[in-house]
Amino acid sequence: MPPQATPVLGRAEHTLLLARDPAVLQALHGMAGGPPRQLASGREALRHLFTAEDPARHLVCQPSAAGKAWPALMATAQDPFVATGLIVVQEDACGPGVPARASDLAAALRAIPAPGPAPVTDPMVLARGLARGEISVRYQPVLRVADERPVLVEGLARWQPKGDVPLGPDSFVPLAERSGQARALSVAVARAAFAELGPIIRRLGAALSLNLPLDLLLDRRMPERLCALRDAARFPADALMVELTETTPVRDRSALRRALHRCRALGLPVLVDDMGLRDERVALLDLPFAGIKLDRSLVAAMPESHRARAEVAMLVRRAHAQGMTVTAEGVSDSRLWRAVAAAGVDNAQGYAISRPLTAAALPTWASTRHWTHRHLNG
Repeated sequence: MPPQATPVLGRAEHTLLLARDPAVLQALHGMAGGPPRQLASGREALRHLFTAEDPARHLVCQPSAAGKAWPALMATAQDPFVATGLIVVQEDACGPGVPARASDLAAALRAIPAPGPAPVTDPMVLARGLARGEISVRYQPVLRVADERPVLVEGLARWQPKGDVPLGPDSFVPLAERSGQARALSVAVARAAFAELGPIIRRLGAALSLNLPLDLLLDRRMPERLCALRDAARFPADALMVELTETTPVRDRSALRRALHRCRALGLPVLVDDMGLRDERVALLDLPFAGIKLDRSLVAAMPESHRARAEVAMLVRRAHAQGMTVTAEGVSDSRLWRAVAAAGVDNAQGYAISRPLTAAALPTWASTRHWTHRHLNG
């Protein structure tokens, strides 16, 4: 009989096992009410980590079982902003540091911190984090629906305060905008993205998009600053785009039109982010944007809501008539993929395609995307 362990996992969490040692399987047996999900290969482990279609809390892994996928598994499973912790099991189950007993493994699983901190409210805390270089970037790929080729990676800000739990953008980006630190945050994200993606962006065959709030887009100095940082880093000039966030309503369409023309002259296409149901910003489709992105709530409603499907169809018609692309955000399963494909949407982004990844994991994701995403059209 396998040894019994005190359950340490929630019912909605899973342990993935990529190991050939029977002792490891025995040690895990009984946790969360049953055995872990055994994975056949490193590529299968990558599929679970990259797409998050079956969220895992823990990955217990032997390096030899991971094979060539090991570097990407390390980069992804050890990412503090991914809710999957990696426990490495040595090849010899009796060697030092090996959780050969269920109680030892349970302690190792408990030691992985769970995300979910409260938002930061003190602007000085954020200012110190920016000064210390604590901002990092994760990149969420966007696929062209017609051929499933990467066309874009969206750079997303992350913050890991020293000695504290990691923070997602909802915890600090609104504070940055309220406290006048959005410029410093945008520059920090751009610097990191250009440095990390510069060597690999051509291999990915995709462009990078960075988010800007309205006031920074209207300020002629900010697009010029982005382009100067891009050129100083020798980042390809034709591989950068900007996404106009929805946090501030547009009061002056003429000023926005002038800003878009300035960006176009700089070779900096601009997308409208998070277009939702009955969105007043539909009037912006008359301006010279390069494309629009559909809000995840609108996309999620498409399979069940005729109104949502009609709204998307209208947005696709209007955008295409202006020569714009349409990207659906929040595509989290094959049902949503088929819905946006049927609506004529050009590109798709979401957890069915990939979670936000480190730059180190992107090349492996790109090389395995066809294997990883066969389920999209299933």
